[in-house]
This record gives sequence, structure tokens and C-alpha cells, in this order.
Amino acid sequence: MILYLLIAIIVLTYIFFSKKYSYWRDLGFPYAKPSIPVGNLCGVGIKEHLSDFVIREYNNFKDKPPAFGIYLLTKPALILTDLELIHDVTTRCFESFHGKEFYINEKADPLMKSLFTTSGQEWKDLRQKLSPIFTVGRTKMIFPIIAETADRMIEYLKQPDTNRETIEMKEIFSSFTTEVVANAAFGLDVKCLGHPDNDFRKATRYIFQPPMWYNLKILLIFSMPEVAKFFNMAQNPKFVIDFFTKTVRDNLEFREKNNIQRDDFFQLLINIKKDEGMTFNEIAANSFIFLIAGLETSAIAITFCTYELAFNQDIQDRLRTEIETVLKKHDGDVTYDAIMEMKYLEMVINETLRKYPIFEVQVRKCTKEFTMRMPDSELAIPIGTPVLIPVAGIHNDERYFKNPEKFDPERFSEENIKNLVPHTFIPFSEGPRNCIGISFGLMQIKLGLVKFLKNFRIMPCSKTIIPMKFTPNYSFQSPLGGMWIKIESIE
Repeated sequence: MILYLLIAIIVLTYIFFSKKYSYWRDLGFPYAKPSIPVGNLCGVGIKEHLSDFVIREYNNFKDKPPAFGIYLLTKPALILTDLELIHDVTTRCFESFHGKEFYINEKADPLMKSLFTTSGQEWKDLRQKLSPIFTVGRTKMIFPIIAETADRMIEYLKQPDTNRETIEMKEIFSSFTTEVVANAAFGLDVKCLGHPDNDFRKATRYIFQPPMWYNLKILLIFSMPEVAKFFNMAQNPKFVIDFFTKTVRDNLEFREKNNIQRDDFFQLLINIKKDEGMTFNEIAANSFIFLIAGLETSAIAITFCTYELAFNQDIQDRLRTEIETVLKKHDGDVTYDAIMEMKYLEMVINETLRKYPIFEVQVRKCTKEFTMRMPDSELAIPIGTPVLIPVAGIHNDERYFKNPEKFDPERFSEENIKNLVPHTFIPFSEGPRNCIGISFGLMQIKLGLVKFLKNFRIMPCSKTIIPMKFTPNYSFQSPLGGMWIKIESIE
């Protein structure tokens, strides 16, 4: 009887997965062959990084537009390969794709219900409330916080006991951005530089590089949200939820009790709470997502930029010359206006974001049935289908960027940028759901780089990873084993 039962289970399991994995085949649609039971993400987060998967599969199907199917466990999803279809999804037909594929269980995890994860009218209302926070004027207001923290990073690197022959800069850049965003988002002066075991830094590090087994939980939540909600699962670990919820509550109560006003984003959230109405959970969730979106994204961009500059000394020299020339015009002061004059700096950053996009894949969810035109037919995308934009694949496509492996900032010169094929450079997405904090993120990247290059020359060292490989279980692209380089003081 036990043997019969086992055979029955095996047969039923096979029939179940065979039925699930016949979805794209039955539609006569191109698809990547899945593996039982994880679909197409076998090895992602364990053996390879998500970006490696995205680039490989994009290259396999890029000549078969407009899209191809994959399976997230058993959930069908589309990866787009046609640029006009990408424009439809992000902009022209936004009403059909205004959602994002996120699991929200506010009861178990109040930090997940934010501007980044919500959809529909809820998202629209939040975007309207928060947009005034992320203007250029507000970025100027935060500029002194970024500059002061960048100076602290330089002072730390100049300490006599710092080993500059082989130094791991990824953690240092992450500590720098953690201090900046913690100050702006929570009003907290956390000291992470030189203190990697700081509670704030430990909590944020866990979010971006959880244990391998935790990635399986995230995949289950993403692929089977109904099952996750039935078991009341939270996406963030409980200690992370408790830590940041308490941080927000303590800070909010302290400011309100003592009538403290500060020029930071957290104060602007408090003002919205008073003037327009915002719940504690909304303040906590949006403070949290600002931390997450502004911390590691900027640190990763600075990390890969310095990696490329270490191997391209001519580009590094030209960039440093621009920095010195512009600062001389501003009496040696690193000001907001001085930073905005550095055009080559912007070219270097854009090329970094092209070669190493912060979000290697951007996700939308079909919220209104949409008919996709194919070469010989049409396909109606059902409501609820995840739609993925393979940014890493597009940014490294030789059809749009000649010799994509080459780091060449000239692609983004004033003359050449006019010749870019539309929708091929989308590091911050497009349309109404583009990144709301672009100005802040770019300023943090620029200011960190200017302060760093003004004081140090960057070179490869014996531990520099060649060629670049990514940590499989990291949320963003991150150098495997860290980003080790050699730095020399300019003086």
C-alpha cells in the first residue's frame, strides 16, 4: 500500500507540473524550458545571480520578439524583448500595467506596503503625497548631510592603520550610503564606517544578502502569494520588521514630543501626516523603502564605477581633471552647483549604470487585459501575469551598444546620447512608475565619487576579481567576495 501510495504521489505530481508547464506551449508561444519544481529559476540565488539568468535567456530569445515565457515555480511570466512593447508596458498603456508583482501582507509585515509595492489608486495617492519630497530643491536641502558623511568616509580611509594596498570598498561604500540615508530617512546619526557590526548596518546587510534558504522563501512568496498569505508569511525577517518599526516609532515620538524640526525627508513625512493624513504604518513603510532604495543602489553604483576606473586609468585621469577644474572655479568647494557642472562625471555614471544596471530586471503586473501583437498572431496577456523587462540584457545587447563589455563613457556624450535607440537605456525605468528618487540617488553617487577621486587614485590589487562575478544570493549585482582594490593618496 505504501508503494502504491508513493507511485500515486509521483504520478500526480508529474501530471500537476506537466499541466502547469504546458501553459506557454499550448499558446504556441516561445518559452524557456522549465525544471520541476522551480520552473526556470533553477540555480538562481544559489549557483548564479539573477542578472546572469536574465542576460543568458534574453540572448537566447532576443531574435524572437516581442516576448518569451518563463515559469516562476509554476507561475507563468513574460520577459519582453521588443522595445516598443516595453514602451507600451511602462508608458503608453500604463493603465494596463500600473501594478507591480509584490506580496503585501500588512498584518505580518507592515514595512512592505509602500509607494514601491502598492498599485492602483492607493499607489496614485501615495505618489501624489510623496512627489514633493523628491524634488531637486529637496535634494539640495539634503546635500550638506551627504557631503558631511562623504568627508567622514575620506577621514576614515586616511587613518594611518588603513591598509590601502588591498582594501575592500564595497562595505565602505555601503556604510557611507547607510549613514546618509539613515540620517535623511530616519533622522539618525548612525556610525557605520569602521563599525560593520553596528545594529543598523547588520539589519540592512541581512536584507540584501540573506541566507541561501531565505531566497527559497522569497521565491515561494513571489510565486505563490495565496499560499504565503494563508500561512501569514512575512517577506522581511521578524527582527528586521521589529527593528525598523521601533526605530520609526521612537524617532517620531521624540520629534513630536520635543517639537523638533529638521531639514530631512523624515520631517517631510511628519508634515504630510499632519497636513494631509498619513498613518504610522505608511510612515514606517515609506521610510523603510527609501532606506532600501537609496542605500544599496547608490553603493552598488559607486562600487562598480570605481572598479571600472581602476582598470581604465585614462578615464580616471580625465574625470579627476574635470573635478579639479570645476572645483577651482568654485574656490575649491564641493557644492551642489559644482557637481552639476561635471558633465564627464555624468557620462561615467551613465556608462556604469548601463554596464551594471542597479535593477537587472524591472517587474510589472498586468492589471487590465492587454493584447500583444506578434508576427503572425496576437496574444491576450491575462490579468495578474508578471511582466519582466530584462534591463541587464538590453543594456548589454551589441545591437544597441557596440562592444558592450567595453567601459566607454563616450556613449553618453552630448553628441552620442542623441543617437541612442529609444528605450535601450532605462536604469530607472520609464513612465509614471519610474524611480521617484532619481535626483537624490544620483547626487549621492556623484558626491561620493567626487570626494573619493579628489583624494585617492584607484588601482587593481592582487585580490581584485577578474573577470567580474556576482554574488548569487545578493539582491543586486555585487562583486563576489567583495570589491578589493588599491588606493593611493593624491597628496
